[in-house]
Amino acid sequence: MKLSVEKLVEITGGKIVVGEKSACEFGISTDTRTIQKEELFIPLKGENFDGHDFIKAAVEKGCGGFFTEKGLSEVAQRDYKGYVIKVDDALEAYLRIARYARREINPQIVAVTGSAGKTSTKELIFCVLATTFRTHKSALNYNNEIGLCRTLLSMPNDTQYAVVEMGMRGLGEIELLSKYSEPDIAVITNVGTAHIGRLGSIENIAKAKCEITSYLKKGGLFLSHDDKLV
Repeated sequence: MKLSVEKLVEITGGKIVVGEKSACEFGISTDTRTIQKEELFIPLKGENFDGHDFIKAAVEKGCGGFFTEKGLSEVAQRDYKGYVIKVDDALEAYLRIARYARREINPQIVAVTGSAGKTSTKELIFCVLATTFRTHKSALNYNNEIGLCRTLLSMPNDTQYAVVEMGMRGLGEIELLSKYSEPDIAVITNVGTAHIGRLGSIENIAKAKCEITSYLKKGGLFLSHDDKLV
């Protein structure tokens, strides 16, 4: 999905610090290896990296501009000619843009989680739906916040169903994915002992999986294996 700078500022609550509000539309990229001239770069952070360190590479690739959590002088020259949008949190901005795409295209979202079988279940659901509907899905096992954003932002405008996989490393993470995807259908394949070292008990694992229903649409459908913990 491509959006104008003005719309991106509205969605993210950011502020343009270089450039003017414009009707020019841009896609979104988080990867300087594949970024295109008609895309804006979002510098995400991880345990061992900070996307702000790659802004220079994105600019050298000719991107249309970038988001930043930092001051301009820390990430680019003052005479930079592209767009620069200042946000408080780059990941939050990415998630808000993805949710906007979800709401604008408005497909039926099928969210899938579980201790095992998430990816294969997602693929099976996709194969069934795709026989009748224009259906989109998470690529590979992209099931975290970044994967969700990539999935929602890569949906064709005529998508009728999107099947998204949701993984977690701890409590609150699936709730976040549910918040920004707003599922119409939520599926839990099973509750097992994966991640018990992080969560401490099978009951906490079940609680984390059930977060998939946190933002289930009113009148939505919840499907799970016959498990007393769910």
